[in-house]
Amino acid sequence: MGSINQSIPDFETLPEKYGWVTDNGKGYKIKEALFGTERSLKVIALGAGAAGICLAKYLPLQLRNVSLSIYDKNPEVGGTWYENRYPGCACDIPSHIYQFSWAKNPHWSKFYSEGPEILEYFKNVVERFNLSQYINLNHEVIDATWDSDRGQWDIRIKNLLTGTIFIDTCNVFLNCGGILNAWRWPDIEGINTFQGKLCHTANYDPNTDLKDKRVAVIGIGSSGVQVIPKIVNEVDHLYCWIRSPTWMTSGFAQKYAGPNGENFNYSDEQKQYFAKNSEEYLEYCKNLEIEIHQVFKSVQLGSPESRLAKEFSSKEMKNKLAHRTDIMERIIPTTFEVGCRRPTPGNGFLEALTLDKVTTYLDSVKKITRKGFIDTDGNEQEVDVIICATGFDTSWVPRFPIVANGKNLQDIQRKKPISYLSMAVPGMPNYFTIGGPYFSFGHGSYTTMVELFIDNILSIIKKLQKENIKSMSPQQSATEDFIDHADIWLKRTAWAGPCPSWFKNGTVDGVLTIFPGSRMVLANLLECPRYEDYDIEYLSKNRFSFMGNGFSTKEYDGSDAAWYLALKKSDNDDQTRKHVMKQH
Repeated sequence: MGSINQSIPDFETLPEKYGWVTDNGKGYKIKEALFGTERSLKVIALGAGAAGICLAKYLPLQLRNVSLSIYDKNPEVGGTWYENRYPGCACDIPSHIYQFSWAKNPHWSKFYSEGPEILEYFKNVVERFNLSQYINLNHEVIDATWDSDRGQWDIRIKNLLTGTIFIDTCNVFLNCGGILNAWRWPDIEGINTFQGKLCHTANYDPNTDLKDKRVAVIGIGSSGVQVIPKIVNEVDHLYCWIRSPTWMTSGFAQKYAGPNGENFNYSDEQKQYFAKNSEEYLEYCKNLEIEIHQVFKSVQLGSPESRLAKEFSSKEMKNKLAHRTDIMERIIPTTFEVGCRRPTPGNGFLEALTLDKVTTYLDSVKKITRKGFIDTDGNEQEVDVIICATGFDTSWVPRFPIVANGKNLQDIQRKKPISYLSMAVPGMPNYFTIGGPYFSFGHGSYTTMVELFIDNILSIIKKLQKENIKSMSPQQSATEDFIDHADIWLKRTAWAGPCPSWFKNGTVDGVLTIFPGSRMVLANLLECPRYEDYDIEYLSKNRFSFMGNGFSTKEYDGSDAAWYLALKKSDNDDQTRKHVMKQH
């Protein structure tokens, strides 16, 4: 309808044939191509976790004439859910919104799913949508260098199976590596002398035998509070340390969780109902998402929601600790609010601390020996296994050099973490991140935001294609304005409180890098790129060279050649139409 179907002539020969002027004598020459032509580009991405998987699905659907290669150092897809295999590993986001909108799973077993089930979900998605064709496993990115003359990234990559190092080149480089992947050992005297089994939760050996063993768990962050209740019934005796206070509360969307925010199993009937009733299932997912939006209010200092969260959490912690008033005094915070650290669904953690088979020390580990550790009284306690649940390096410094225009991104981020909307950095052309500094890690589902970020970035790539653009990078001034706003705004939140948090690289007073607003604000902000915030470099001296020979691709590809005559609908139009229909 309204289309023009005609063969594309050899435009390169027409100027000479008809005697047309093609240049202005000042170095600019007309590009003999159709307006709307999408030039060939290549995208390279690091990481086959949630972001990389979504990119593999979205890019071929939204872009034409763009090739994609994803490299991941692991032998499996899944990112952090492949790497974190410790007992009790789980997500604090309800299962039915920790998934892709385009690959809903009505068969989740639990409200808060555990790591193995989440990993299986991602693996199934890759297989179901044939996304492995874009993914190269066992390949580690060593460094990335921008060539400003060619307008391309040279990515040096190591094949971990063969040891071969090679260079792959692209126009756009996406870092989908995330932040929860560079695990670190605790700085404790003697840790390297221990002769028993030494584990880290982020590199855990699933074959570790804990049955009737004496086990020490160091760290009560998110992984620690999940490990302890999971293994406590299996071990002979458990030792743990409470170094600093922390709020223990259930995960997000408590309204739909079990009693007191606890986890629960979905029945077979519920799963079948979700599978057969897609509209009702979508409504359920939306209700969970909306409930998470409401959690944002509780991190606003002084808000009614903040006071209620504190009262609820304090009461629950005291009830679960029962007679252990000594632990209550140590673990219940008095100087910061709920939400300063991200909530973790460590159901059963506090109850485990009250058991006779659990010894809880209210300070830090001082020294590890060949056979165990030295306790607070100076006595050696022998253990068979030490599990370090001591987190990750969340400094935002890239794990490898990323160099452009004489600057290494590692040096930039080492001074102070910066980013433009958590997706780009000034001076780093055609380089984007999914979940960089100032991402919405404070609350809500990562997968939901991943989709929005990728949509935004793919729109930018399409602009590069169609408008003859060599590179785009955020303006320094735009980035500084965003960070200035964020740094001031974040002071009104619980996240800025005096607690050690991975939001601040595991410190009390580190730079807080959370998105300064609700998830609704971020979603609206990402609906379309703010091109006015970018520095743009064109392939031609003339920014309008993409107008080409004066003809549009729509005139030759069968598109609606009069699409602009379509009626534009608005809320007012709909209301008027309804009124007219009612009158008649």
